[in-house]
Amino acid sequence: MKQKILNLVYIIIGNIFIALAVNTLILENHIIVGGTSGIGNVLNHYFNIPVSLSVGCLNVCLFLVGLFFIGKKFAMTTLLSTFLFPIILQFFETHSMFHHYLEDPLLAAILAACLVGVGIGLILKANASTGGVDILAILLNKKFGFPVHIVLNCIDLSILVLQFTFNDTTHVIYGIMIVMITAVVLNKTLTQGTSLVQLTVISDHYEDIKQSILHEFDAGVTLLASEKGFTQENSKLLLSVLPYRKLPAIKAKIHEIDPVAFVIVSHVEEVGGKGFTLEKRNA
Repeated sequence: MKQKILNLVYIIIGNIFIALAVNTLILENHIIVGGTSGIGNVLNHYFNIPVSLSVGCLNVCLFLVGLFFIGKKFAMTTLLSTFLFPIILQFFETHSMFHHYLEDPLLAAILAACLVGVGIGLILKANASTGGVDILAILLNKKFGFPVHIVLNCIDLSILVLQFTFNDTTHVIYGIMIVMITAVVLNKTLTQGTSLVQLTVISDHYEDIKQSILHEFDAGVTLLASEKGFTQENSKLLLSVLPYRKLPAIKAKIHEIDPVAFVIVSHVEEVGGKGFTLEKRNA
């Protein structure tokens, strides 16, 4: 139950971030955008149709396409975003306090990309979907085997091209920049967890180092069978995942035990299991 509530919060916050970025930062600064928001921007320019209305109608139509041609299970993952996003978008459209919030196009593009990346990442973390033109890409993949990312890129490219006619080169480049930054922020959001460090040690004194890590620093350690490349002697490799605060002291202790130990330190984005996401029990 707790996870379902958390997922709901993720979806709501994610849609708020995306809607805020699209309405207050991207469209206000005449920057091109993909997806249903991009189509809404085109219809707004040529026919003066509110973006939120266009996005709402398109999302509902695409949701029905997904429901009938892809299946109920998939449609349910897009249900909340399909109806919630246009409502939030209209809220930002109709409240003057959200207009002309940031009139520096470059800064607006960077901030918008960060908000969209985090927003989509939160929605995906909740095992949901943003819906929209993604549904068309998934449908064409299911029916004809076309790669989803290629179809999606072609659709977004077509939507971006439609906006070239009423935007200058600078704002087009800002739009492309948003796509690139969004991809980076999205990846970071999906992999974000408790940042830790992975320590790998190769030493003939592996037993002494193991005992020190376990008992002096209260950290877990795993021994992996290894073979020395030059002498072909059997040995053990130590692997441990630690908080950053413990690293300096452990490195100093390893150097004290074996000054020639080979030590590798790697950044770890997220770790799960006993001692991390599960309670550690000594047994």
